[in-house]
Amino acid sequence: MLEPPDDLTDAEVLEAVRRHWAPEADAVEHLPVGWGAHHWRVDAAGEPAYFATLDPDLPRHTRATLEAAYASAAALGLDFVWPSLPTLDGDVTLPVGARTASVARWLPGERPETSVAELPGMLAELHATPPPRTARAWASEVDADLPGRLRALLQQPWEGPLGPAARELVVDHLTQVGAWSREHARLVALADPATYVVTHGEPGVHNQWLARGRTWLLDWESLLLAPRERDLATLVHEGRAVDHDPEMVRLFDLEWRLSEVWSFARWMQGPHLGGADDHTALGGLTYELTRPHFDEH
Repeated sequence: MLEPPDDLTDAEVLEAVRRHWAPEADAVEHLPVGWGAHHWRVDAAGEPAYFATLDPDLPRHTRATLEAAYASAAALGLDFVWPSLPTLDGDVTLPVGARTASVARWLPGERPETSVAELPGMLAELHATPPPRTARAWASEVDADLPGRLRALLQQPWEGPLGPAARELVVDHLTQVGAWSREHARLVALADPATYVVTHGEPGVHNQWLARGRTWLLDWESLLLAPRERDLATLVHEGRAVDHDPEMVRLFDLEWRLSEVWSFARWMQGPHLGGADDHTALGGLTYELTRPHFDEH
């Protein structure tokens, strides 16, 4: 998130890190990056030492799912995984207020400008790795009656400064969302659990990191056992030649799109002041409602 949370102070974050991960930590700084989760740089002896994340409690990311995902990533044994660290008690996550905290070591580096050439090989290696016992299986997070839930949301006030524009967007595209939802339901029924492999979930360039002379995959909170197209959709979107099931790629394109529409619509209907994160939410809602399908590019 671009703005710090209004219900948690830096001092509280530092105390949680010191008590449960790194007693030597002496300072934190909120980092204006990403969406959904909040992030902090954690210093020790005046130098960056750790990267702390607080994930909100969402249907797709609860304390239980985050614990399973981060623990599974650490157990993979792959040399491109930058894992979260266990707490002093042995868990990987910790409840902090209404959020779930995790901590990784600081990794100086940079995000590539475009998706790296080695990504297909990394994903192939990931998909061939035996599943850790802690890994959970994918189940769609899209409500079967998403159009109905959106119609109910439209009956409530949208009073924030960006609310009316967001509401108009949802009204204009509600019929299309209904068509997407019906197609999504058809495709979900085709997914075969016998084919599921370990997947990252969001392996795009925003989760790639160049450091120590190599590429790493970060942010493993979405790790699940699922059809490999859950990851391969990224390669298809990038125009790479990769063997895939087009219907499963379409499924995960719709899974992402519909879950984002619901998440952003709820955000925009709720109270907000028109800050940077609110504009990001409106931009995300606009993009997901209006972008072409992956096969229309």
